[in-house]
Amino acid sequence: MRIIAIANQKGGCGKTTTAINLSATLAKSNRTVLLIDMDPQGHSTLGFNIRPEEIGLSVYHVLKEGVFLDDVVLNTGTQNVRIAPSNIILSAIEQEIAGASEKEKKLHNAISMSKKIYDYIIIDCPPNLGILSINALRAAEEVIIPLDVSFFSMHGLGKLLETIEILNRRSGHRLETYILPTMFDRRSRFAREIIEEVKTHFKGVIFNTPIRNCTKLRESVSFGRAVTDYAPNSIGNWDYTGVVEELILQEDPVREARPIAVLSSSIIKNPDRAIQPGFTDNGFLFVYKDPKAAEVKIAGDFNEWMPDKGVMSVRSEDGTWKKIINIKPGSYQYKFCIDGEWKEDPNNPNIVCNKYGSYNSLVVID
Repeated sequence: MRIIAIANQKGGCGKTTTAINLSATLAKSNRTVLLIDMDPQGHSTLGFNIRPEEIGLSVYHVLKEGVFLDDVVLNTGTQNVRIAPSNIILSAIEQEIAGASEKEKKLHNAISMSKKIYDYIIIDCPPNLGILSINALRAAEEVIIPLDVSFFSMHGLGKLLETIEILNRRSGHRLETYILPTMFDRRSRFAREIIEEVKTHFKGVIFNTPIRNCTKLRESVSFGRAVTDYAPNSIGNWDYTGVVEELILQEDPVREARPIAVLSSSIIKNPDRAIQPGFTDNGFLFVYKDPKAAEVKIAGDFNEWMPDKGVMSVRSEDGTWKKIINIKPGSYQYKFCIDGEWKEDPNNPNIVCNKYGSYNSLVVID
């Protein structure tokens, strides 16, 4: 079981959006998830169409009265995702447990007593570094810091990292720390410079997949749905899918070091002959050559725009990536994802304009 806090004392950086959509996207990958809403605003609760003012038992009762965590958990309507909800009464908890023993470990103890085992526990923190956030960081083994690419976010990042380091030293509790760039605009030179600045000065892990600006992410929350259900073909869904793929790779560290398996039936016998897209014995073959690329994925109508879902990947020594997928005859839009950047297929001159103002490649299979 992995316990991950989503934390940043700066508001408006995408904490709750990340908590909701990581939970739902992990669930799509057959992981069971408990989302714990530690924010008195109850936005994660509301994000799953549960009205905070109408709930009974909540996280407040767990921390204040010692109610079992399992007794406050609710279904979200999204398969494999459950939530420990919160509402405005949680804002009083800091004063009410001020004199309590082990007040910083109350959430940790509650999770330890839970009889239900989840693959992931995601904790949505409030936008401050009070007792609720400290409880979340003490209970977690890992923390994801959503970082909107702005000057103020860089300042806030330093303060949060100082707090985490103090907590580590004081409690002996070591947190693995990750940074997730959010509200990212690839066209902005300033945004790219901020990311490079973080990479230079931050010693932790930075996700390869930034979360780009996406209207559908904001819309989905207002409808009480995760973007994976509300707009599966949106860049918001693609980006959170990429982040989840990185998380899942971390579940098995050996997996990252394994070479990609090469199927003998897919090897071109004549090395001097260019590899051409088309049908093979194993399915339809897409080809992308980039010797400098560390990772190449493909997504399109044929796999619900989930990068490399149902795809057999083969990388040749010359940097040619072969993507093989079983698809039925029809017309399909698609793109390649090259080290986190979406690109059209250079081998295919057929493109169509998509609703985001860019282009998708189009393949018609008879």
